[in-house]
Amino acid sequence: MSPEPTTEITLREVYDAVLELKGELAGTPSIIADHETRIRKLEALVWKAAGAAMVIGAALGWLVPLLLA
Repeated sequence: MSPEPTTEITLREVYDAVLELKGELAGTPSIIADHETRIRKLEALVWKAAGAAMVIGAALGWLVPLLLA
């Protein structure tokens, strides 16, 4: 059985990878803030749609029996 291949990763390589990641993630807070704003707008729209559906359902529940009578 042949020995398994090995790889050596130095602390410098780890440090360089961390710095690269840090640079890539620098804009994340602004993206998250925008994401939260969009989610809150969507949630408000869902509640408005639910309220409108309730009003329309109540109106139809009152109107349909009058039309069928």
